[in-house]
Amino acid sequence: MKAAVIFSLVSLALGSVVEKRACAGNNCNRQVTGTRDGLLPITSRQADCSSFMQATVTPSPTTVTVTVTAAPARLRRNGEIANRQVTALPTLIPAYASSCGDSAAYSSACSCWGITAVTTTAPKPTVTVTTTVDYCEGELVNVSFDAEMERLRG
Repeated sequence: MKAAVIFSLVSLALGSVVEKRACAGNNCNRQVTGTRDGLLPITSRQADCSSFMQATVTPSPTTVTVTVTAAPARLRRNGEIANRQVTALPTLIPAYASSCGDSAAYSSACSCWGITAVTTTAPKPTVTVTTTVDYCEGELVNVSFDAEMERLRG
């Protein structure tokens, strides 16, 4: 019986050493999750954490090409722009969390409240490219009018 009690006490002591404490009492965690007087209301700080933990992914846009025939004009061709997917991550740490050295520390403090990272995917944008084509483009331009003039004269 004595051995069982000693074994259970030793395992508890070792378990607390081995277990990683994510919500340690550092100044960053105190500023974000603390309850002392003078801090912003908890609901405000929780809302800041929720906002900070959101990432927005904007997918690469779909390109639609529209061809318009217009009067003769100088055709201008621009270089192709490569559209890529963009992920916007929050990086601005609120001023009241000045002890949080970086976004990872602030994120860790927010996770002490159980607020987890959320990824939102924005709707896929559509890019419309309008191409203007000269109405003469592709036709034979250098035509000899000598034959036509002969026909009209006579």
